Amino acid sequence: MRGSAAVLLSAVLLIAAMPLRTQSPDVPRTLWGTPDLSGIWEYRTTTPLQRPAEFGDRAVLTAEEVAEYLPRRLADIGHERDLQLNADWWQPGDLTDGRTSLIVDPPNGRLPERSEAALERARTLGLASRLRPADGPEDRERYERCIMGRTVPLLAVAPPRLLQLFQNEDHLIILHEQKSDIRIIPIDGPAAPADAVRLWSGRSRGRWEGDTLVVETSHLNGAWTVNGTSANMRVEERFARTVDGIDFAFTITDPESFAAPWSVEFPITPGTGPLFENACHEGNYSMPLILRGARVEEMGGFQ
Repeated sequence: MRGSAAVLLSAVLLIAAMPLRTQSPDVPRTLWGTPDLSGIWEYRTTTPLQRPAEFGDRAVLTAEEVAEYLPRRLADIGHERDLQLNADWWQPGDLTDGRTSLIVDPPNGRLPERSEAALERARTLGLASRLRPADGPEDRERYERCIMGRTVPLLAVAPPRLLQLFQNEDHLIILHEQKSDIRIIPIDGPAAPADAVRLWSGRSRGRWEGDTLVVETSHLNGAWTVNGTSANMRVEERFARTVDGIDFAFTITDPESFAAPWSVEFPITPGTGPLFENACHEGNYSMPLILRGARVEEMGGFQ
């Protein structure tokens, strides 16, 4: 009897030591019990990353305010689309829940104060680099060069993003239609590599916290930036399955660039597939035209 009690006590202690997984009965689940993230998904919004100054501390607009603001916001997006991509397929979504910014922390909906180095990275490695002279293909932004999309972290800014998630017990795989980017993320995988090992998409590792899949990314190569981030930024993405979608959030921590961490939230909704190959290099007519136009401007401009 004493032996049976000891076995029972050991079993209780083992169960108590195991991480608890929140059970949401209505959420689709895999055969091994985790929330099912697999499928084809889309994320799009007209909500700006940062809160416009005109809204002050207003995090959410009324329906009437949305109706007044939305045409102006769509016009801005249309101008940006024509300036950068000349892409009629770039269709925005709605204002996410009437919100004035995708940034939820800091509470003012704005990026924290940036260092001078961060501002320089934003100018030379970010979207702003598209507006400077094109000395050669190597100094163009990664997206223009078809190296990778803007997928670390996922960021819901126009154009709309279509992706497919594949999942088993050990991995989450994110396949993006744009640039055909693919991220293979081990769950409870090996430790981080040596600090000197740096990659375009960094090193991502996932773990379950209850019903939320948390993905941490580090070891980036510093050849690109998100609003001024450095190679040493750390990104935490959180995927929480709901009945009809995924609640997604990420936090960027980068003391070299920002005075504080900053966080973004937006929903990921079911999409319509299939995904198609994005043959970016094969159809990248923009690069030779950008360089040719820059050379003509150097010779006095177009006549």
